[in-house]
Amino acid sequence: MSTRLREAAIDHLRSLKADGGEGAVRRLSLDVEVNGQVETVILSLRGQELQCISSDGRSDGHHVSAALRFIAGLEEPEDSLHPRPPSSPSIAEEPRPLSELAEALDDLLTAITRVGVKRAQYAPSVDAALERLIETAPTPTPSGLGRFVGRLRRELLSENPVRTARILEGAARLVEALRNDAPLEECIRRIDTWLGARAGVRREGELLYDRSVVEVGREWLSGAERASVERRYLVDVESGAVFREDRPRNAVASLGPCPRELHVGLAEVEAGPAPRRIRVLQYEVEPQVRAETWERLNQIADRSFAQVTDRYRRALAGEPALTEPFALIKPYRIERNGVFKAFDPEGHQLVLDRTERRGAVLAFYDLLAEGVEPSWLAGRLTDTGATVCLTPFAVGTQDGRYVRL
Repeated sequence: MSTRLREAAIDHLRSLKADGGEGAVRRLSLDVEVNGQVETVILSLRGQELQCISSDGRSDGHHVSAALRFIAGLEEPEDSLHPRPPSSPSIAEEPRPLSELAEALDDLLTAITRVGVKRAQYAPSVDAALERLIETAPTPTPSGLGRFVGRLRRELLSENPVRTARILEGAARLVEALRNDAPLEECIRRIDTWLGARAGVRREGELLYDRSVVEVGREWLSGAERASVERRYLVDVESGAVFREDRPRNAVASLGPCPRELHVGLAEVEAGPAPRRIRVLQYEVEPQVRAETWERLNQIADRSFAQVTDRYRRALAGEPALTEPFALIKPYRIERNGVFKAFDPEGHQLVLDRTERRGAVLAFYDLLAEGVEPSWLAGRLTDTGATVCLTPFAVGTQDGRYVRL
């Protein structure tokens, strides 16, 4: 930890003209870099006890130790924390410049455009361009870029020109941002969303304290590799906001089955497309969701499908390649004639999609055939162009019994 920050603070304090009032610092948030990796460390007082947590989920790691040394005035010289490696052929290569990544991504877009969407899944040029993109990307592949690769492969298999074009448009925006010599705030935000801190950009996330969230569904999603990310959908029972907790394979996330209730002491929410990614840092697990919590979900579920549709369209316009909105809705009625549709009191509809997660959707149909009347539905939003659809993950019944689909 560098002493320059403390020296700069002392110099600035001396320059202040205002009288120094009495005050007590109860919580500090620091961005700490150790061996080239930046993590956010939160130090807070609860009563007389010091709570320490890092955004990597550790309370006793190098980043927390560096933060404590800084606060205690025991920090080591900067060079000792970032020793220069010896000159050796075995030294790892420096990350490739972002211009190379932009070129690889641009080549992929060009390859798909030349052969067309319907032939792209069979084209060797597209396969080669995808391989080059993954090779050029930082290792491990950033979650945003990896999810783009997974979604693109899925849409090329489906031969859906509308959704494929939307994903390619989002990638083209990233190319433009990467090639901008003096990137605007929007460009920086886009690079951060796709590539994260590995691109050399570290942005402050929103910190959440003392919240209750309920997990209503989870699934495995493809990134640069198949089924490489487990995504959990968490609903804030106070605000109704939906978050996603992404767990790469062989990585650690918050513990517990689905459904479950989490009492979150501290969490960091990243800026980015809906649903925003959450990192749960301090929490307690309640495996059995309380009856009052289920009732709260029933109260906060969206009743206006026009508003759900509008939010979905705006989210797609903001980041078309990475946005995967998730919604909790309360249907006024459900139409069961062939295509299942949910309606709100004003007559606006959401089609209950059967093209994705067919097993879950068929299980949902079986429940309806058994006479189950949904009180609320939770699922991922998609569209077929003009029609917005919801793929059910979970259904809540009116009698208080809940079935996980």
